Amino acid sequence: MTIEFRKIPKEAFEIDVQEGEISLKAWVLKKTPSLLLCQGNIVGTLQHHCDRCGADLVIPLDEEVEVWISDGVMPASEEGLLNLVEFFDERADFNAILHSELEAIKSDYFYCQTCQN
Repeated sequence: MTIEFRKIPKEAFEIDVQEGEISLKAWVLKKTPSLLLCQGNIVGTLQHHCDRCGADLVIPLDEEVEVWISDGVMPASEEGLLNLVEFFDERADFNAILHSELEAIKSDYFYCQTCQN
């Protein structure tokens, strides 16, 4: 789901983006003409592998997400925002945000039951 920044309303609205068995359900609020706040949850199951033995794992997800979305380079007045995604084509791409958040989750270490013991 891609939305042009200029078409995003000032009122909060809900999004539901899917990637496989995983979905991002969130509220998006326009803070300034070029800055959005996306708050919600990533839920579903993630297919991954054990980082010790390589066995297949199914990881249940129910993660809270707060992402700031900027149209272009982040304004100096907004420095200090954590988890900021900058887009440079005047569009907010919520599929890309979900994919990015999933890659961040996958970068953690996961172990199967055998390797945890």
